[in-house]
Amino acid sequence: MLKLIKLEVRRNNIRTYTIASIIITTVMLGFLYLFAYAPKLNPNDKDLGIFLGYNNLIPLFGVLNMAAFCVLSAVMYSKFVIEDYSGKRPVLLFSYPVSRRKILFSKLSVVSLFTIFSMIISNLLIFLIFGITDEFMHLVTGSITSANILQTIQVTFFMALIAASIGIISTGIGFIKKSIPTTIVSAVLMASLMSNIVVNTTANMISMYLFGVFMIFVAIFFSISLIRKVNLMEV
Repeated sequence: MLKLIKLEVRRNNIRTYTIASIIITTVMLGFLYLFAYAPKLNPNDKDLGIFLGYNNLIPLFGVLNMAAFCVLSAVMYSKFVIEDYSGKRPVLLFSYPVSRRKILFSKLSVVSLFTIFSMIISNLLIFLIFGITDEFMHLVTGSITSANILQTIQVTFFMALIAASIGIISTGIGFIKKSIPTTIVSAVLMASLMSNIVVNTTANMISMYLFGVFMIFVAIFFSISLIRKVNLMEV
């Protein structure tokens, strides 16, 4: 299995997606500064109150970064899975002396692991830079605490799992019609749904975690479904 994963990494230009992750990290860092500064633009605007304090800012930014990596994950799956199992390409894949299940599982593993680790690094790096600079700029009300650091780590790991899960679910949807646009649009819609839930339940983290766990189980179901569909494909 490890050899298949290495082969997938060689066959696809991972460097391109690494550069995309760096770009996302840079842009998201700018958004975090914008979020933190927004309440100062109009202190009387109650709607901007959702950006006040680290307790609100951490989950809000976490879900925004998650949405960005959802799209990146969907793009990667479009290249790794949708394209490879469309047209005449499956003929080459199925000619390998390896089971179809292992080939697909290696593709899912590469994209999922890349999504999870790149988002974790991105999120933690962004909050590290922001936390250090905010000590001098004082954009956020109150100082960062150990509880905020723990919250950042929890939200980061949880959102990374959700990003990978949404990527798999959107791939399962796009695989039905072998459509790349359907895959990407599905990821955008699910990420938007997750964003709305977080915005409306920032004070109730339990709702966010429950929805996230649900998405992870759905992703597992779609993974099994994808493997079954590939095993039954005729070329």
